[in-house]
Amino acid sequence: MARKAEYGRGHNAFLEYVHAIVEHPNYAGMPDVFMDNGDIQWEAPSNRQGGKFKDTHHRRRDWWRAKAVEVGIDPTSPHWISKTAKFIHPTKKKPCKNCGRLMDIRYTYPSAVLLKRLFRLPYIDESFPLDSLEHILELVTRLVEQFGDRVFESLPALLATSAIPVPMLAPKLDSWLTWIENEYIESEPSTLSPGAMSNAPDRLDGFHSFNLCCRSKSDPGRSKENLQSYTTDRRVFEYWVEGDWVAADRLMGAIRSDDAMKMERCLNDHSGPCSADHIGPISLGFMHRPQFQLLCKNCNSAKNNRMSFRDVSHLIQVGEEVASWYCRSLWEQCKGRVHDDETALRLSKLLRDNRHTFMRLLEQIADAGHFVFLTTFLGLGYAHKNVAFANLGVEDHITRFDELVYTDRVTKYAVEQQARRLRVAFAALREYVQKETRNAFVISTEQTEQLIRDALCELNALPTSIKHLDHELQAVLSEDVPSEEQMRALAKKTEAIGKGPIQFTRARLKLQQAMDLVAIELAGLWDDERYVRAPLEEF
Repeated sequence: MARKAEYGRGHNAFLEYVHAIVEHPNYAGMPDVFMDNGDIQWEAPSNRQGGKFKDTHHRRRDWWRAKAVEVGIDPTSPHWISKTAKFIHPTKKKPCKNCGRLMDIRYTYPSAVLLKRLFRLPYIDESFPLDSLEHILELVTRLVEQFGDRVFESLPALLATSAIPVPMLAPKLDSWLTWIENEYIESEPSTLSPGAMSNAPDRLDGFHSFNLCCRSKSDPGRSKENLQSYTTDRRVFEYWVEGDWVAADRLMGAIRSDDAMKMERCLNDHSGPCSADHIGPISLGFMHRPQFQLLCKNCNSAKNNRMSFRDVSHLIQVGEEVASWYCRSLWEQCKGRVHDDETALRLSKLLRDNRHTFMRLLEQIADAGHFVFLTTFLGLGYAHKNVAFANLGVEDHITRFDELVYTDRVTKYAVEQQARRLRVAFAALREYVQKETRNAFVISTEQTEQLIRDALCELNALPTSIKHLDHELQAVLSEDVPSEEQMRALAKKTEAIGKGPIQFTRARLKLQQAMDLVAIELAGLWDDERYVRAPLEEF
């Protein structure tokens, strides 16, 4: 039996995978599996000049040739050895040697060709993140979830290749996913890339040790264009505000995909195409609500995180909650002081520092290890609902509809959405608190710090079952690339807790009280020169 340290360096997930492959019956009879000292001989390069194992590469090629015949693959046909390696692989997935990320060995990830085609779609912009490491089934599902049936019209052109005819399928997600899974992926189209390149017989399992995620680091010849994330989630604060994010995301998608709505004139009377603007910026703590005003790209970029007098006036008139819990008190205290664009900007600056303070508060809770409690701020339950808009239209440059129509979502995509939300939310928080932010100002008083300590004291008294789940979440989220399967499992566990035990309620009350005191401090600085004449670098 090989020793545990038999393969030297590598991510633990990869080392465990090495053991599993060696012991799997599909690889029985593989030549020279073990070195003389009992270590696994995973690599068998062809350029060995001497020694006992100089012919291992050739012996293994003979093994692969015999295996191809055994499983019905002609060893004289093109790509026979890679086809054989895929065919016998027991899971069709392998972890990366460098980072441990589990990826599909098949052609399932968008290539540069597909990503460029996606960018050309009239309803895709930088607010819709595209990642060359996202599985095609998840990408198509996410496209349909956000942009609706129009995606089905785009799929034939998106997926077209000279070798693979795309059928005329019904505009149903399940039909498209089934065809992509069973036929398209198996044809290895040029629009997709494998999660791991085949290189039998150099590696015992027949695949490169470094997955697509890390090949740009380990293989200088690999094109970086195919490995990078083409866009990133710029809206890092979106995950920590309140609001029906499923409805808001769907409405943003409708604005970008509906030709008539997209070509409405901008709020500032510029011609379209227009995009969705949060009237109350989520980066300042306003809710991610399904209501947007239409701005052209230039106006949307120029607005950034600032509010105008018109924005504040509209939010006051909405007639429902517009601010998330952590900035609601400051909003209520100061909204009546806004009477022009200068005072609207002043309120924006106050809300910015309120956000800094809140994010540092979240950091303290995360540092104390209370991850499950933090998940209750993420609105994971919304993922189980589909939403449609009755009589959607635009009035005075602002979206309007008669009602939201909800139906239950029965697909597994709900859990995938929750898992992604968990992963990105905590990654965004970690990135935020690690970043050196110019002009950052955090409110901290003896009273607010005591309330935070009181909240942590409540959380320290949580039931053992919650503490165990905290440790699970912390362990997975601390990975450079959290396992997708583990994230889905944790999403189910955290959602099952619901609002959580009484300690969650008490802790949240203490934090609300702390942020209420922060609001009083900030409101008292209304006429301070920091907010009257402060520079705008942070906006």
